[in-house]
Amino acid sequence: MGQIIWINGLAGAGKTTTAKALCAKLEELHAKGELKSKGVIYTDGDDFREVFEHSFGYSKEARINITRKKIALCVALAKQGFCVVHTAISLFNECYKHNRELCEKNHLKYIEIYIKCPIEVLEKRDQKGLYSKAKAGLQKDVVGVDIAYDEPKPNITINGAGNLEENIKEILKFLGYSNDR
Repeated sequence: MGQIIWINGLAGAGKTTTAKALCAKLEELHAKGELKSKGVIYTDGDDFREVFEHSFGYSKEARINITRKKIALCVALAKQGFCVVHTAISLFNECYKHNRELCEKNHLKYIEIYIKCPIEVLEKRDQKGLYSKAKAGLQKDVVGVDIAYDEPKPNITINGAGNLEENIKEILKFLGYSNDR
């Protein structure tokens, strides 16, 4: 049965790390026949931009537009019976609402996971230099600095500064799998 697990949070919150660890566990469950899907597919917001040669901008309107395209791809894959795990900043109430409505319309299970992380931790992780460049005035349209972020009202919130293994156990428990995996 197809489903979408949408993992969001600010840049540096641990979305990719969490998603990859979660996908590994979900693939184990699939191999045992416990995850009823054709398989697990991981898609990433940054990879999506690369596929489309960065033709989407970073303004609020552009970000909403690309989120609509990302959820449409996830829906298409989930309708084929896959468990789709997607990571994205997401950002805005319009995005969260659209995602839920589209999945509901297509009779798909949609789970939103928010990785909440203190700004101090995000700034320390700053792999892409987004926060430091934005604070220095060298970069615009950085979420959490000069673009306001609508904090989601997800199905589950995990601590981005917390222990990855514990976070994965918490997510699996929420998804209905025992905590001893």
